[in-house]
Amino acid sequence: MKKLIKLSTAGLFLLLMGFTFHSCDTAKTVADTVENKDLGAKLVGVWTLTRIEGTQASDAFKGTIPTLSFDLASHRVSGNGGCNGYSGGFTLLGTMYTPTPMVSTMMACAQENKESRLLELLGKKSTLVFNNSSLQFVQSGNVVLEFSQK
Repeated sequence: MKKLIKLSTAGLFLLLMGFTFHSCDTAKTVADTVENKDLGAKLVGVWTLTRIEGTQASDAFKGTIPTLSFDLASHRVSGNGGCNGYSGGFTLLGTMYTPTPMVSTMMACAQENKESRLLELLGKKSTLVFNNSSLQFVQSGNVVLEFSQK
């Protein structure tokens, strides 16, 4: 059983690395620079989820609260989804965040959470809005994700 878990983990890691390298190339060909330098500077650092579709993160995630980090130089976004690590590419044109497909580890989560919904929302085109000290992801006119600086 332990061998199977190790083999599965190794296979998933190799798959994740393949997607990572492919996504890096794709993101850089779409846009080599972040057009809005002011917004880019504000995105630096680690962000912690405070709300998901209006629900407090502490209610939606029992245990680890999700995080988000932007790497503007390589057009990558990554973090912890509450149980699993995730990453993906993105472009940022003005305030429009356009992600490439997200990949994540596949560990079984002991505690109930909305990790799959978080990854689904992070994987959709969004308008990024700063409201006081929070970063909001707006889709179809609704704030679907809200983060605060860690």
